[in-house]
Amino acid sequence: MADDLDANKISSGVQEKLVPERVVDGLPTIYCFETCPFCFKVKALLGSRGIKYSKVEVDPTFKTQLKWSDWEKVPIFVDIDGTQVNDSNYILHYIDSNDSDSFPKLGEDPEQDRWMDFSNQILGKSIVAVIYTSYRTSVQALDYVTRVDKFSFGSRLINKWLGGFIMRMVGKSRAKMFDRQPRENLQYQLDVMSEAIRGEFFGKDEPNGADYANFGILRSMQGLNGFDIVENHNVVSGWYRRMQKHSGV
Repeated sequence: MADDLDANKISSGVQEKLVPERVVDGLPTIYCFETCPFCFKVKALLGSRGIKYSKVEVDPTFKTQLKWSDWEKVPIFVDIDGTQVNDSNYILHYIDSNDSDSFPKLGEDPEQDRWMDFSNQILGKSIVAVIYTSYRTSVQALDYVTRVDKFSFGSRLINKWLGGFIMRMVGKSRAKMFDRQPRENLQYQLDVMSEAIRGEFFGKDEPNGADYANFGILRSMQGLNGFDIVENHNVVSGWYRRMQKHSGV
């Protein structure tokens, strides 16, 4: 509704205005955080297709590298002609349609659409509830994130200790969205998800949009609290390894 009230507000998907000046080294360019689950979706697809790309790591605190865009979230994808695409699932569709066009477009396959939405609405929120299940696990996660995402020393201290408290609150709010406790809920959601993996992948013999969308979310959890649930799942663990090998991410 807010978008209807403000016609100039930038939205998800492909943007009309070209921004060729934001292309780096003449290659498709992704503006991202290194540990962002939504960015991992895009990197997984690019990796699987062998598409060379430039990566601009965005400062997570000040987002200086996104000052040019009214869309203030990552990932942002800028194609070599300057086409800007916002929002991870839209980016997946854009890249595929301009590469091999190997999985259904948005609206063509209700099952694929359902599981791509699941990655954002359910799985993404479920892993946050597990990763940030206590102040201790929150600090541990942010210690990792602030090192990998190259925070400055001062910013790292602030984000690690104050951010740990904030993310614990976020984790608690996400946990309230589900009837089960965080670990039990993630196990349950993986069980539900696994029913849609009817072959090697969601796309059966080859990955489709749902594979990249859900793999990206879980890839961001690797090495953090609760990833053992993924590693020990009788279906998802095998699918995850196949997707990691397929994407090289």
